[in-house]
Amino acid sequence: MKYSISATYGSQNTPCTVFVYEAPAGYWYVVEGATIVNLTLMPPSGNVETIEDIDCFTWSKPIESLEEFETVVES
Repeated sequence: MKYSISATYGSQNTPCTVFVYEAPAGYWYVVEGATIVNLTLMPPSGNVETIEDIDCFTWSKPIESLEEFETVVES
């Protein structure tokens, strides 16, 4: 399952959109426009910088849509 949520990031709690992709290993997520994709065991929410990640990778360009994120995770 893939979906987007409203969340925040940083010490200023800047609003952002987060793309989420549920996988057998957990929840892959990325902040819209970012290149770092993270994996966590719990559904992302709140301030994404406080989420405990168990894995991550860097994509070659900013991820701008949920459809693009699905392609990134599945590649």
